[in-house]
Amino acid sequence: MPNVSLETIPATRDEKRKKRLQETIQRKRIVLEQLVIKTELLKNSLEMAKQEYMVKVGSLFNKDNQLDLEIIQLRNILHLMEQGKTHEQAVNEIAQTYYAEQLDLEREQERIRIEEEIYKKRESHQEEPIGTIKKLWKKLIAKFHPDLVQDSDEKQKRDTIMKKINRAYQEGDYEQLKRIDQENLEEHEQTVGTLEEILIRILREIMQHEEQYKNLKNSEWYDWMKKIERAKKKNINIFAETEKHLLNDIVAKFEVIKDLKKQIDAI
Repeated sequence: MPNVSLETIPATRDEKRKKRLQETIQRKRIVLEQLVIKTELLKNSLEMAKQEYMVKVGSLFNKDNQLDLEIIQLRNILHLMEQGKTHEQAVNEIAQTYYAEQLDLEREQERIRIEEEIYKKRESHQEEPIGTIKKLWKKLIAKFHPDLVQDSDEKQKRDTIMKKINRAYQEGDYEQLKRIDQENLEEHEQTVGTLEEILIRILREIMQHEEQYKNLKNSEWYDWMKKIERAKKKNINIFAETEKHLLNDIVAKFEVIKDLKKQIDAI
C-alpha cells in the first residue's frame, strides 16, 4: 500500500479549489470583457449622437438662452433706472445678480465648442470604413479597459489610455488608434490576495456594467440616437424644423433687445 501523507490531502484539495476558481475567473472575465465592449460601444454611440445634436442645434439653443438672459438683464436695468439709479449703478447691480448664470452659459458654450471639434474631425476622417475603425477600437477596449484589471494603479493608467482611445474613435481617427495599439502596456501582476477576492471583484464589475448599460438605454440620448439613425436611413434632416423654430425665435428676441436698449438710451 502506498505511503500517503495526510498532509498532502488538504494541499490536493486546495489545488483543486484553486483550479476551479481559476477556470471560473477566466469564464467571468470573458463575460466581463464582452459586457465592457457592449457598454462602451453604446456609451460612445450616445456621445456621438450628442455631438451631432450639439453641432446642429445645440449652439442655437445656447444662443437662445443667452438672449433670454440678456432680455431679463435689460428689463431689470430699465426698471432700476426708472426708479432713479444711473445706468452704471443699474448695470453693476444686475451684473452681480446674474454672474452665475452667465458663467453657466459660457461653460456650456465651451462644451459645445469641444463637441463640434470632435464631430468635425470625425466628418473629415473618411479614409477608413467605420467597420474597420470599430474592429480596432473593440480590440483596444479588450486590451486597455480599466475594469478588466483589479490593481488600482493599473486601473488609473488604463483610464488615461481609454480616454485617448474613445476620443480617437469618436473622431474616426484610425491612425491614432493604430498608434495606441502599438504602445506597450506594461503588465502588472495581480496584487489581490486571493482568487476568491478577484472573483468577487469581477462579479461586482459585471453587475455594475449591466446596470450602466440598462441606464444608458433608458437615457434621453438613446432616444435621440435612434431618431437620428432612422432619419439618416430615410435621408431626412431631423433637426430642420427645430433649427427653423430656433432661428425665428432668435430673430424675434434680437428685436426685443433692440427695443429695450432704445428705451434705456432714452432715459
